[in-house]
Amino acid sequence: MRAAAKLAILSVLAASGFSQEPTPRQRAAEAVRDLAAVLQQLLGEEMKRGGVEGAVKSCSETAQVVTEEFAKERELDLRRVSLKYRNQKDQPDDYEAARLKEWEAQIKLGKPPAEHTQTVTENGRRYIRYMKPILVQGVCLACHGPREKLAPEVLEVLDARYPRDKATGYRAGDLRGAFSAIAEVKP
Repeated sequence: MRAAAKLAILSVLAASGFSQEPTPRQRAAEAVRDLAAVLQQLLGEEMKRGGVEGAVKSCSETAQVVTEEFAKERELDLRRVSLKYRNQKDQPDDYEAARLKEWEAQIKLGKPPAEHTQTVTENGRRYIRYMKPILVQGVCLACHGPREKLAPEVLEVLDARYPRDKATGYRAGDLRGAFSAIAEVKP
C-alpha cells in the first residue's frame, strides 16, 4: 500500500513539474546507460563509414575522450574496465577486478551477470560503486575475437595502436568487461 501511495505522489509531483533529485545510484546508472548508447552509436557510424579497421581507429581516438567528458559532465568517476584490457586506462582497480572475476565465474556456470551496486567508505567518504557488465556480442568479434580469425588490416591497426593488447580471443557471450561508475554520497 505504501509503495502505491508513494508512486501516486511521485506521479502527481512529476505531472506538476516537480523533479526529485536523482540518487547517486540513479546518477551512476543513467551515466552508464547514456555512455553506452553514445559509444554504440559512434561505433556503428564508424563501422558504416570505415568498416572494422576504421572503427578500431576511431575507438582508439575517441572512446576514452567521450568517457572522460561524460564523467566530467555527470560529476562522477566513470570508465570502462576489463581484465583483458586493450587500453591501460581500462585496467580495473582491485574492487572492479574482484567483481569481474565473480562475473566470469557466474558465466561459466551459465548464469548471466547482473549490474552491481554497493555503498563503500573510502578515505572517510561514502560512495556508490556501480558496475554494469559488458558481454561480447557477435559484432564485437571482428576486433575482439581470436587473433587468427581477425582480418589482417584489423590486426595491423590493433598492433600499431595497442602493442600490449590483451583484448582478443573472446567468443560471443564472454564477459568483455564492465562500465564502472563511482558517485559520492553527500551527507
